[in-house]
Amino acid sequence: LQIVTDLDSLTRDKKGKMPALSHLLSVGNGRVLSLAADDKYVYAGCHSGDNEIVVFSRTSLQPMYRLLGHQGSILALMVVPEKNWLVSSSSAGDIRVWSTNTLQPIYIIHPCDDTSGDIYCLAWDEREGGTLYFGDASITVALANLTLPNGTLSPPVNGHTNHTSHTNGPSSTASASPTLSQRTGRYKPHKFFDNPPSGYTSGITTPICSAPTSADKRQLQNQLEQLDLSHLPHSSHSRDLGIHRGCSHVTELEVDVSQRVAFAHYGYVYAMYMIERPNNTRWLVSGSGDTDVKIWECKPKGGLQLLKVFSGLEGAALSFSVRDSLLYAGLQDGQIVVWDLETSACVRTIEAHENDVLAMSVLGTDLYTSAADGKVIRVNEDFDCTAAFRGHSGIILSSTIVKDVGKDKWELITAGNDSYVKIWSIDVPSSRRDVNDFDVEGEGEGDVMLYALAKLIAVPTVSDEGHRESCRQGAHLLKKIFTQLGARSSVISGERGLNPLVLATFSGRETDKPRKRILFYGHYDVQPAAEGEWETNPWELSGRNGYLYGRGVSDNKGPVLAVACAAANLQQRRELDVDVVMLIEGEEEAGSKGFASVVQANKDKIGHIDAIMLSNSTWIGENDPCVVFGMRGVVYANLTISGEGDDAHSGVDGGIVAEPMFDMVRVLGAVAGPEGVNVPGFYDKIRAPSQDVTSCLADVARASGRSTEQLSKVWAQPSFSINSITSSGMGNKTVIPKRVSADISLRIVPDQSREEVVETLKEYCRKTFESLKSPNHFEITVTHSASWWLTQLDSPYFRALECAVKDIWDVEPLRIREGGTVPTIFWLEQEFGAPCVHLPLGQASDAGHLANERMRLLNLRNGKRVVESYFTRVAKI
Repeated sequence: LQIVTDLDSLTRDKKGKMPALSHLLSVGNGRVLSLAADDKYVYAGCHSGDNEIVVFSRTSLQPMYRLLGHQGSILALMVVPEKNWLVSSSSAGDIRVWSTNTLQPIYIIHPCDDTSGDIYCLAWDEREGGTLYFGDASITVALANLTLPNGTLSPPVNGHTNHTSHTNGPSSTASASPTLSQRTGRYKPHKFFDNPPSGYTSGITTPICSAPTSADKRQLQNQLEQLDLSHLPHSSHSRDLGIHRGCSHVTELEVDVSQRVAFAHYGYVYAMYMIERPNNTRWLVSGSGDTDVKIWECKPKGGLQLLKVFSGLEGAALSFSVRDSLLYAGLQDGQIVVWDLETSACVRTIEAHENDVLAMSVLGTDLYTSAADGKVIRVNEDFDCTAAFRGHSGIILSSTIVKDVGKDKWELITAGNDSYVKIWSIDVPSSRRDVNDFDVEGEGEGDVMLYALAKLIAVPTVSDEGHRESCRQGAHLLKKIFTQLGARSSVISGERGLNPLVLATFSGRETDKPRKRILFYGHYDVQPAAEGEWETNPWELSGRNGYLYGRGVSDNKGPVLAVACAAANLQQRRELDVDVVMLIEGEEEAGSKGFASVVQANKDKIGHIDAIMLSNSTWIGENDPCVVFGMRGVVYANLTISGEGDDAHSGVDGGIVAEPMFDMVRVLGAVAGPEGVNVPGFYDKIRAPSQDVTSCLADVARASGRSTEQLSKVWAQPSFSINSITSSGMGNKTVIPKRVSADISLRIVPDQSREEVVETLKEYCRKTFESLKSPNHFEITVTHSASWWLTQLDSPYFRALECAVKDIWDVEPLRIREGGTVPTIFWLEQEFGAPCVHLPLGQASDAGHLANERMRLLNLRNGKRVVESYFTRVAKI
């Protein structure tokens, strides 16, 4: 975050915890002008070709729907919780009311004539069924009481405007004011919003709601090119998002002419705020380009009585917020003016921003202000700036503060014309939290899990020689996390020169029978990350459109912390009826070197184990939850053929030397051909597929669109691959290399014996080379091997896992096998004499070893819940 340093008028030092950017939502090419949120959704009102409201899920943070129907840009959004309504207004001069349950339109409300223009702001009085107030470009404040169909609203007659007055409508009692022509000298048009009023021409600039200029387009295009948004949902594309439009049953209503306060202001009405007062009274605050702020008393069934006016401000009033008895007004050109509502005294003027203060929100004693300079500042009850940072690259047009879903936490949501909605984690100032505390109390949807994951992602635990210290730090950080989550934790030294392991135990509650002990195996080491290929910093957890990005978020740090938090949550609720032993290594990505010997040396610390669990792969696709019941094994080998002397020249020596490259080609060609692997006995012990396995293949084929033949080859048939060939010739096309090396791999399946495959491969390669009668030297080295794994489909532990997945995802999981290999899984089963289950959490697109590794937030959170359900079910076996 870029810290603001040019706030000279805020004389006291900035202090306090900075808000943390927790997620980034994109609307594609649209500009976000307005914002609202409730427990289910974030609503982003856009200025784009479709003038859409993009609806994001608060749970998954993914774009879900587009609400279409407005003919102009969406200038204001407001949620009415007691009605389950979303109210929207546009630059086309209409208001729409949507159900937040169905996201279908309910009402279309038209002003009493077609001169209202842009409707910039909305306010709601919930008394007597509810009254809607709105301010527009026709310098009026209008109201609509939706419980009085024959009072404040009237339906259009035969499609024509109905101007009939109703005697039972509330009266407007605004004080008399000069005419517009008498006040235009004081009117200061706003450069971001204003459309010129009739008869006024001087000083008008292009509003943000109009079509962007060529300079605007160039600037926006440059930003888009730099950000590479090609992978994000495009606001004009509806293929992946639900669309809700106006329906035939939508009621169209027209505000009666008597239900507006004409000349409420002498400038566009930009901002409103409803204040709840003692004795069930309500005050409406309105602000305008005429540099006045007015406070009105609201009648219970609609109607306004002017109470007080704050005038002579330095610019238009563009935003409001209230804290206790103080009214904050954000002004054009960056000032914030503060009044005491009880005495009407101006208590402070804050020179807060460099440009217009367009949005303000309050949490506790903190005020968050956002402006056209792209910055956000936080002001405490003493008017000190306690945080300042750049929030958006463009203008911040709207903000709101909402409680985080399912948690006792809070979020500041900001929206700007840079096409983004940003979600910031913030704290209530009266209950500041120690940032080093991982206490899971009130953790709900996983705030602690994400906080811990961000800390762990920040440590580059690559299992190579250049990152030994990082891996040591990562292991100790993981031990600290486990300890603060409630486990007994320790760091176990690896073999000399290798990374340590972390051992942690979450103890279940005392019961009248011995507790099952489940060993969870995972790893904290990760693949290297070529930072230039990433769109974000791989060592910094970031969120975009419902996905978390960072090296290790899917493989395997995210799943490790999901399991730990699942155990911690159950333990805290006194519902953990098993012991969960977590064994996390730091060499998995390097072949688990030294793992077996260290585990054997520490078996007493680990203790008896009844079942083993791991989560180290992904679903076969994007939408179907899966459980893994089998994996192929692997044998890696290096073949080297070398000659005497130095590299030779193909022109000088070609034809008179025995070239090692020819020998290598002949050996490799002999190992495998078009019909498969030629090593004797290689296919003799392959297990024929059972009926259950065949049925699983068919189910997966239907769901994934892949053929059963293809799935069978990848999952249940062995394979041979040539992974690389290197030589001493340095790639020079005229050189005959004296030394050639090849790395090969064989994937093995049930019931092939890993030991037999290794020995027969080595023997066959040696005999093949000997048959060449070459003067060169041949060597084969098996660099790594691991056995295949296959669980019993009728195992009670496997069935418990399937049921746990269905508990959370509400669908039967697909039973899949893996073509790849987790080296330790078969060994752990044999060493502890316990069955293993494998729960993949991520999607096929997670890119675990590639650039931009990610995991869907929904998968991580639901994965934690699946693990909780599994532990509960295992306790009953």
